[in-house]
Amino acid sequence: MTKQEIDIALDPIRGQVMNISRMLPTGAKFYTIESTDIDQDFESRRNQILSNPKSPEFIANRSPRMIVVKDHTVFTQEFGVDIDGNNVVVFNKDTKEEARAAIVAGSNTFGLTTDEAMDDAIHGRSIRIFADGIKTATRANQLNAAELARIDQQIKYWQSKKDAIQSAIASNSKKVKDYQDSIAKFKKDVDLAPGSISVNIEE
Repeated sequence: MTKQEIDIALDPIRGQVMNISRMLPTGAKFYTIESTDIDQDFESRRNQILSNPKSPEFIANRSPRMIVVKDHTVFTQEFGVDIDGNNVVVFNKDTKEEARAAIVAGSNTFGLTTDEAMDDAIHGRSIRIFADGIKTATRANQLNAAELARIDQQIKYWQSKKDAIQSAIASNSKKVKDYQDSIAKFKKDVDLAPGSISVNIEE
């Protein structure tokens, strides 16, 4: 882009770009978030089980997820325009830590940890950069806590089913043992009278 093209593109959003530079100067940290399936092999296992109607295995509808906060240090930042013509700030260009954030004219929401922004980032609808690490981690952990609550509910559900099966195992074993014990009583020697012979009753 020429200087004139940059000035034209910057004019409507110059204030936001300057605020971003103050918010995230060189050496500061910014944060990104992502939703990660804990069981990376879930889909392949699920498809394998579902493809076999006689499979005895249980399967959930999805893998448990965790929301991971990643921290990045600002090494460089520059203004740019992406391939769709959107104005963006590019952090750490041409490095593994590169991140781009769109700048919308008249918007002051850059870096804010809002539910909408978190939701967009988690579901991959847009790349979001968050400046407030405390709010970002707090919101991410609220979502993680909700996932833990779902897991706890599943643990409670399956524990009750496990208890029922263990009860059936104990009941089955007791029925057989009680019967064997009752039979064993009649296998013992029986004294008919003092000094008489012993008679052993067999089944």
